[in-house]
Amino acid sequence: MTDHAENPLTTARQALSELRAQLSGAHEALERFHALLDQAEAQRSAEIDQQVKLISTIVHELRKPMTSIRGYADMLAKPNMVGTLNPMQQNFVETIRNNVIRMDWLLSDISDINKLQAGRLALERKMLSFESLREEIESAVAGLLSEYGHTLSVEIAPDLPALNADPKQLSKVIVLLLRNAIFYTPKGTGQLLLKAEPTDKAGELRISVRDNGIGMRPEDVVRLGELFFRADHELVTNTKGYGLGIAVVKGLLALMDSQLEVQSVPAQGSTFSFRLQGI
Repeated sequence: MTDHAENPLTTARQALSELRAQLSGAHEALERFHALLDQAEAQRSAEIDQQVKLISTIVHELRKPMTSIRGYADMLAKPNMVGTLNPMQQNFVETIRNNVIRMDWLLSDISDINKLQAGRLALERKMLSFESLREEIESAVAGLLSEYGHTLSVEIAPDLPALNADPKQLSKVIVLLLRNAIFYTPKGTGQLLLKAEPTDKAGELRISVRDNGIGMRPEDVVRLGELFFRADHELVTNTKGYGLGIAVVKGLLALMDSQLEVQSVPAQGSTFSFRLQGI
């Protein structure tokens, strides 16, 4: 009896045909998988947009009555606007005004965190000098400096490079750092320094905020930027705050291709700084 071996070419063709069928099935499965991923991404994007819109609407609606309250408080505080207030009444009006301002800060932080986490906050860059931001920054913290009895010095080195930056968001970063410095320095003792200077890298500048406040332990510095984190210190716990400011600062700096640098010693003060590349 003679064995008839199967033709190798026929066997190879059959194997190739089977492989093609398997690859075709795998390709179809991959196509379905990609379609499902696209569908899930679109759904997730829609959910994020809805969340951003919801929180933005809430913030906007809360700001409406707050604007009215602050406006009336400002009028009451002005001499002879609606009659003379006695010292107690004046104190009440200032308390109302200060709390409305702090509530507005909170809403601003919530709005920024919401947009940063959703990736929906974009910078509007333009060419500017650091000096052009000085007046706005000093004006934003003037009331707090007076309230807490602190002083602020500003040192801007000559011939700094121009920046391609978003002036609103850059000012916000610096003001948030200055507020922290004001809040966490015992009243009447603060000597704050805002400084802009060149670094060793060509065209780069370093912006820093230094205070002589309570400082931080290394384990607290590591946790800076965690939402709602606040250090365990008497001055911190007795100061109204929500642990959102540094998170906003870090998020905005990331959009600016920068990061926050912190040097701090308990009971001696802190320096917060970041670098920006000039143009």
